Amino acid sequence: MNRLGSYIVTGVLKGTALVVFALVAVGSVIEFVGQLDDVGVASYELTDALLFVALRIPHNLFDALPAATLIGALLGLGNMAVHRELIIMRTSGVSQYQLLGAVGAAGIVLLVVMLLLGESLAPSLSAYARKARADALLEDVDTALARSTWFKEGDRIINLRGPRSAEGFNQSVRVFELDGDIALGLVAEADSVMMLSSDSEIWEMFDYAETSFDDSGTRAVRLASVPQDYGLSPELLELSDVREDLLDTPALNDYISYLQDNGLDASRYLAAYWGRIANGASVVLMAILALPFVLGGLRSAGTGARMIVGLVIGLGYYILVRLSAQIGDVFAIDPVVAAWAPGGLLSVATLLALLRLR
Repeated sequence: MNRLGSYIVTGVLKGTALVVFALVAVGSVIEFVGQLDDVGVASYELTDALLFVALRIPHNLFDALPAATLIGALLGLGNMAVHRELIIMRTSGVSQYQLLGAVGAAGIVLLVVMLLLGESLAPSLSAYARKARADALLEDVDTALARSTWFKEGDRIINLRGPRSAEGFNQSVRVFELDGDIALGLVAEADSVMMLSSDSEIWEMFDYAETSFDDSGTRAVRLASVPQDYGLSPELLELSDVREDLLDTPALNDYISYLQDNGLDASRYLAAYWGRIANGASVVLMAILALPFVLGGLRSAGTGARMIVGLVIGLGYYILVRLSAQIGDVFAIDPVVAAWAPGGLLSVATLLALLRLR
């Protein structure tokens, strides 16, 4: 790459870095405010909330990068347009394709950054932050992030097994209660369980069977459903969930294979897998999309106008990605189609904008 191309790449990267810093800073403040309600609960202190927010920064950066790329490219290229640098480049014989190649190179650099975040820092640090937060909130409750998750509180031992569905169900639950002499007092099992509300500690047990033991003998009960108040936080159900955003791409692919091999629903994880690939491609497209705007209608516009355009398109795309995933889940749309639909629209918009360049 020649010196001129390097100059354009540097300008786009500087603009994107500035926008990323602003977006992540705002997002982190909002996330920190959301943690304040839990400060003082169990052993969760202010330092724990700050650590949680800090560890979540790579994940927030990963989510913000596509939108930040467009806004940053508009700012970087826009400053060159305002200072007539792009006009001088064009009159000096630099073609639109050369400019496009330089902007695309900046997008590829940002794509590499996004891949590094998504495959290493973001999942691992988010998983650690989530577990540290849960440990502080749950104090002495023993937890394990596994396919079969065990919890112990007092004389009660709970075993949650199987993945959670989108509705919040666990496939199988077993409860063991010990009496004061460390003897088995009760065994209960349910095919599934659901928390009644996000702030409730009451679990609705479905297809519930209970066997209790005492001096008088054994008593068995079977019910279609029954509410049980185990005095445990909703955080416990979340810990039994294998979350797609806490897995790197190879681990996510392996987990999808596991679910499919065992006849389990993998659509949620397939959507996440293809969504990551589509979001990576969107970073390059966002950088390229900025060029037609700067060479066209936003050539003489101010910084504020370019930021507004970038925010509308970037945040609109972010919302569209989330909305597409939800629609795909509700209407059972193929996960590949649902994941690539926003990227496909972005590709068409970028192509149309490039065709209008003169």
